[in-house]
Amino acid sequence: MHHDPAQIIQSSIIWVLVADGGRAQIYRYHKNKEMMPMHDSKRKPYEQEMGRHELTPVPGMELKAESLSDFQVSHDGRGTLIGGQHSAHNTCEPHLDIHDEVKQNLVLAVAAKLKQAHMDKAFDRLVIAAPPKILGALRKMLDVTVLSCVIAEIDKDFTKDKNHTLLAHLQETLIEAHVP
Repeated sequence: MHHDPAQIIQSSIIWVLVADGGRAQIYRYHKNKEMMPMHDSKRKPYEQEMGRHELTPVPGMELKAESLSDFQVSHDGRGTLIGGQHSAHNTCEPHLDIHDEVKQNLVLAVAAKLKQAHMDKAFDRLVIAAPPKILGALRKMLDVTVLSCVIAEIDKDFTKDKNHTLLAHLQETLIEAHVP
């Protein structure tokens, strides 16, 4: 069966991952069309189709890094597990920054969630908005199939911003990526 490419693009499900080192939220991006009442110069009423862009949080797709106090309960100063089977070998392990390990754990959790969601066909396309270091870590950890869905990246932290700020940047990015 032949599909019109415009229909495929219109019906694709676009997710937006907004992350930093402490939390991540995945949104569904969609554009709703609605008829808006207008008036021409002769004051004749008519309706014009307008698009309204929205970001809706995807249920169950908000992740937070573990707190440093929770993390330190089960790890020693080197960032290794306390009381592991091979504790004699722990002294040879390099010193790890606990903050970096907490961020890495969050990135791994996000990558796992996205891989499972992609396998479940929950999204077709993905936009990632994250600070440069987290963006780089995500690129390394995301499954190849998930990476193939990435249509745009925004190297900025939007986790503390309001959705309208993210939407403005997102619309510009999607236009640059030729997504209607």
